[in-house]
Amino acid sequence: MIIDAHCHLGSSPQFHFADVAVGRMLGLMDRLRIDRTVCCHLGMLQGAWGLGYRESLEAFRETSGRFVFLAAFDPNDSKSLRLVQACLDREEFVGVKIHPSLHNCPAEDERYDAVWQLAAARRVPILTHSWDMSEQNPVQRLSFPNRFENYVSRYPEVTLILGHAGGRYRGHMAAAEMARRYRNVFLDTSGDCYTLGLIEHLVERAGADKLMFGSDMTWIDPRTQLGMILDADVPTDAKRMILGGNAARVFNFADAVSRENASQSS
Repeated sequence: MIIDAHCHLGSSPQFHFADVAVGRMLGLMDRLRIDRTVCCHLGMLQGAWGLGYRESLEAFRETSGRFVFLAAFDPNDSKSLRLVQACLDREEFVGVKIHPSLHNCPAEDERYDAVWQLAAARRVPILTHSWDMSEQNPVQRLSFPNRFENYVSRYPEVTLILGHAGGRYRGHMAAAEMARRYRNVFLDTSGDCYTLGLIEHLVERAGADKLMFGSDMTWIDPRTQLGMILDADVPTDAKRMILGGNAARVFNFADAVSRENASQSS
């Protein structure tokens, strides 16, 4: 069982995307034996909420539920919380996405409190962009892993997934330390960091039970991150957790949990 815990649908004016077709993504998933993806439509993150919502529903139907979605919360939009609530009433949406750097709002800002309250009430996870501090891209400091600690400790019933596992070296170190210290903090492998031994490092620092496969498709080809995990020098049981077992439990994919348990007992 393989679950890609960090994907995107749609395109962005800030980057070049060679192919964003749902059919292309689904065909690649079939080749790689990826059972399900957890997506956030880029339109929802970048001001085209209606488009993102419609295309998310269409993709869920087109893929027979193999694409499920996160509802993006924008702390600068007074309507955003109501829209996220409406999404979580539907089977297509399984959690919340936040992006402090993109929305220029520090991760610890009080404007995020309402969505943490909502996630606690609905018992759904929050997936966030997390990254290292960067002189070339100063806004990334708003998503440094340690900045989420206040909310993580205040809402222990909410699972926080640090997308990109902190993004770069200092971010990786801080993210792994948070995952080790807090039972409700997980990491995903998405992003463009391909440091030699990264998977082994994160397993050693945070634990295989805290790490999820994420590709960042269609920004990034999923074969890169998947290959790093499949050939990592970690036990097979650890790879099973990373590739799908952890995500199945965090996102409450009951059918996937049953299949994983059956495969391990056979």
